[in-house]
Amino acid sequence: MSDKVDVVNVDSEREDEPESFEASKLGRKDHWDSVYDREINTFRETGDIGEVWFGEDTAAKMVTWVCNSIEDTEARILDVGCGNGHLLLELAEDGYTNLTGTDYSPQAIELAKGIANSRGLGDTITFVEQDFLSPAEVARIAGDDKFDVVLDKGTYDAICLKPKDSGADVDQKAIDTYPESVVGSLKDSGVFLITSCNWTEDELVARFAIHLECVGRVKHRSFKFGGAVGQTVATVAFKKRSL
Repeated sequence: MSDKVDVVNVDSEREDEPESFEASKLGRKDHWDSVYDREINTFRETGDIGEVWFGEDTAAKMVTWVCNSIEDTEARILDVGCGNGHLLLELAEDGYTNLTGTDYSPQAIELAKGIANSRGLGDTITFVEQDFLSPAEVARIAGDDKFDVVLDKGTYDAICLKPKDSGADVDQKAIDTYPESVVGSLKDSGVFLITSCNWTEDELVARFAIHLECVGRVKHRSFKFGGAVGQTVATVAFKKRSL
């Protein structure tokens, strides 16, 4: 990656908590299982890896941020809700060798493994099923060493749309658990980079303020998500708050 991302260092400020959205199919596991079932078939038939959520430019900026900020190519990097594994595939191409992608959809993991193997990267990237909202699952994947970097491109957005008991209300417990899972996955010196299309930069800072301190923001122009083009996407970098 050659172009340097525009990153502005900032101080974290707590703001009023924004309202949640109504629950959506985008927060349901069965929806994503179905999506990745289709994408597995498409990959087998055509070699197309499927949708790159928010578009390739947004993904490229996240990869560039890692390349500019994390000099150690052996740093442990976790992509939460990795989908087809696109972010980690790009990082592997840039020389990073200690990469893990997790998703709660077994179909997503099957697709990601297939794509990685087709590119000769099956031994470089580990893809594994994980319920990121389960403390036991977080501990299992993080291990004793934990991760230097945790990445999220759209996963928190989906969790914020997760239905509670199949109703119209969102599952607030899941939303509250997510930051704790990030902290449980990170080393004390680790960093968390999240991209969202549902929340602004300031809203993300406010939502994670109790657990994490904002250390940077990546600037974007537009994004593509599920075939629709929008003008608002936010990428924010965090580190653990000192105890």
